[in-house]
Amino acid sequence: MLKRIERIWALSKIVVFDGLRRHALLGLILLSLAAEVGGLLFFDFIPRDIGRASSDFIFSISWLSGIIFLFFHSVQVIAWDEERHVIYTLLARPISRSEYVIGIFAGLGAILLILNSILALLGWFTLMLIRHLVAVEYFVHFSSGFYLLTWVGLLFLELVILSAIMLFSSMIRGGFPVLLMSVSFYAICSGLPVVRETAAQQSANSGNHDFISLVLQILTIFFPDFDRLDFKNFIVSNNFLPEAGTLLINFGLIAAYIVMLLWTASALYNRRDLQ
Repeated sequence: MLKRIERIWALSKIVVFDGLRRHALLGLILLSLAAEVGGLLFFDFIPRDIGRASSDFIFSISWLSGIIFLFFHSVQVIAWDEERHVIYTLLARPISRSEYVIGIFAGLGAILLILNSILALLGWFTLMLIRHLVAVEYFVHFSSGFYLLTWVGLLFLELVILSAIMLFSSMIRGGFPVLLMSVSFYAICSGLPVVRETAAQQSANSGNHDFISLVLQILTIFFPDFDRLDFKNFIVSNNFLPEAGTLLINFGLIAAYIVMLLWTASALYNRRDLQ
């Protein structure tokens, strides 16, 4: 068991160092920093509720940075590519295919953790600067607890997409097909709650529960609801944090979903022919 952990740790370090060597992390940090500095020049044009608009802008930039990392860097690292034979070397002994899945996921997840931690600090300083520059009535409340909770939710969302990319790469070859499937997965996860709410309202108005609403609820098992990880609307409020039990259920379900995707990816990799 210890040897397996050592091999996974070694592979994850290779992935992290490769990401740093390609300047994937530095480029996204500089992009986010430039966007936030540019946002400081325009927040005076916001007529009211500057705190909410500023926090939404910062998390939108951070979300965009994470999506760029996932769909462009992570897909290229994970996906099978006929022109790059790195995967064949990694899957050779003494690294098993399950260790490859966990090691690659751990390495890319570590880069995401570093990226989100740096962006969280930059965002906090930006919000504090804006709050200092504007009048009190434009930025009344700021909840550090909800700010941290929002970043944790964003990280878990990105880890779900990362585990889905790992699953798709075990099913098909080529970076572009994996990219298309990953984008489609994220689009379905984002749009399904809206469709489900619309169907529920129609069912309530008609007075009966139709088959479509039941199917949409079942689809939540395969396409998780990311809204349960979104707390950014409470950052500029004086609301209390959710109960610990509610948070454990929400994040526990997402963590279990990630584990299931990685387990499925490992099982598929063990059955695939590398030729």
